[in-house]
Amino acid sequence: MVRPVRSAVERVVTPDGEHNVWFVGDDGECAVIDPAGALGDLFGHCELRRLRTILWTNLRPESVRTAMELADRTGAVTYLHTDDLVLWRQTEPERRPQSSVPRGLVLSIGGIRLVSIHTPGITAGALCWYAPALSAVFTGETLGVHGLGDGDLPAADRSALMASIRVGLFSLPSQTVVHPGRGVDTRIGTQRWDLRFWS
Repeated sequence: MVRPVRSAVERVVTPDGEHNVWFVGDDGECAVIDPAGALGDLFGHCELRRLRTILWTNLRPESVRTAMELADRTGAVTYLHTDDLVLWRQTEPERRPQSSVPRGLVLSIGGIRLVSIHTPGITAGALCWYAPALSAVFTGETLGVHGLGDGDLPAADRSALMASIRVGLFSLPSQTVVHPGRGVDTRIGTQRWDLRFWS
């Protein structure tokens, strides 16, 4: 019997409906982006394949413990931008992420290239992960169907966020699918027309 190939991208919505968790990979291995919610739900998506990598877009301190348990049980490597270490230490002062994310880091997971794009604003070390072969980018809270992220940001952080979106994300092809940290998908071309980015 031929087993169907697992889709390259899978979304898990946390029970409270507040967060999207993304799995990227193939039948052999995968990465998880923005781990959150019930561990059992997350393990169900990687029990038959190797979880190699744990990635974040915008680090939330409450996600650190979830990620550490995933890492301890699967051997996955945690990657974090050093500018978000201060947030990490709020939850985990003893242990550190295993790897930092330099500018333009490229990871290959299940034959899929994930390219890091530094997009400071929501947090200082915020990242988006671009998968050229999938014509998709994982944006967390940075960009979604309702435009740019957190409306409660201080003016300086909001300005930095808008600049990082214009430079780091709006340079991607228009058809690129945006997989956000919450809510439904959109496209780079759709968001590029949002006048809030150009006022």
